[in-house]
Amino acid sequence: MSLLWPLLAVFGLLPAFYLGLLALVARCQRKRPPEAKAHLSIAIVVPAHDEASQIGDTVKNLLAQDYPREAFAVHVIADNCSDDTARLAKSAGARVWERSGEPGKGQALHAFFQRLLKTEKFSPGSAKEKWDAVLVVDADSHLHSRALTVCNNHLQAGARALQLRYGVLNPEAGWRSRMLEWSLASFNGLRPCGKATLGLSAGIVGNGFCLARKTLEEVPYLAGSIVEDLEYHLMLLSAGIRVAFDSEAWVKAKMPTRSQGANTQRVRWERGRWQMIRQHLWPLLKRLLKGDWTALDGLVDLLPPVSLAVLALLLGLLGTPGQRLFSILGLLTIIYHYFEAARRFGSLAALPGIAIHLPYYLLQKTWVVFSSLLRQRRLGWHRTERD
Repeated sequence: MSLLWPLLAVFGLLPAFYLGLLALVARCQRKRPPEAKAHLSIAIVVPAHDEASQIGDTVKNLLAQDYPREAFAVHVIADNCSDDTARLAKSAGARVWERSGEPGKGQALHAFFQRLLKTEKFSPGSAKEKWDAVLVVDADSHLHSRALTVCNNHLQAGARALQLRYGVLNPEAGWRSRMLEWSLASFNGLRPCGKATLGLSAGIVGNGFCLARKTLEEVPYLAGSIVEDLEYHLMLLSAGIRVAFDSEAWVKAKMPTRSQGANTQRVRWERGRWQMIRQHLWPLLKRLLKGDWTALDGLVDLLPPVSLAVLALLLGLLGTPGQRLFSILGLLTIIYHYFEAARRFGSLAALPGIAIHLPYYLLQKTWVVFSSLLRQRRLGWHRTERD
């Protein structure tokens, strides 16, 4: 069991106590920026691929923002669509750009941002408009009515990038959506809240992130992987730009409740993260060893999934009395973190049902990811099947 200590420390205890630290510091009240008097022009950008079933509802929700109507517009990127996404988005009140070529969310966003940055003057309804910022929202999502106001306040206070809290729109739809609500309450709520309190970059989670025009000009959205949000966040950190976080305004997406859609989504998230770990872990470690503490922000983003930490801690229960003690402390710390996440951003009432399904969820998640590794050495871009 001599080899168990380093495995337990690296893969179990460090992630567990880091999660515990984030849960503790997230309780501290951070001062929000004051209400800005002026209103920046903000383009809400919606990348959409064959989203005819819900794009109209999404656009109508986005247009109902509590923000001066002349200072924002909804832009839908109909990316390689074979259905009525473009027509329905336009009918709902969006400005639509139909795109063909290499599919992928990152590729679509980069092409559209380049197009948007070429505009010269902001004048609603004219052919030439200059937008001060963009807010990216997925095609299956709803937005808090004050989201643009919150973005405006942060940008006017000096933020270069901002992530809104990203949650689940349909948690009552089934046990999978409840499980995702609980998981995202940690990953997209408690963790970025704690990171921002510690002075770290909150990160970008792909939905509900706002970028200032200057940020896009300095760091083009050249992120084409299956986890383009994580890839772009690492690019921002390399440029010295940290992402702010706000939990007041949220973006919530409809999560798949059937196994096929949920599995596609899970494989993309987990395998994409491992891809980023392989590509960026060693370069970031070298920067940190040379005294570049900004690399720590990126390393935090590359932490392995919590399921691996739980597995390492459970393995530690088979070791010496000291290893068992530390493993129990680590497991209790993780439990505290997720309890706090549910209390702040999820549902405490749903915890008993989550506990019942949790063992199956962890086993299924692990099997789906590893089986995809055996079947597909390279994972391309795949749309999540909707219910």
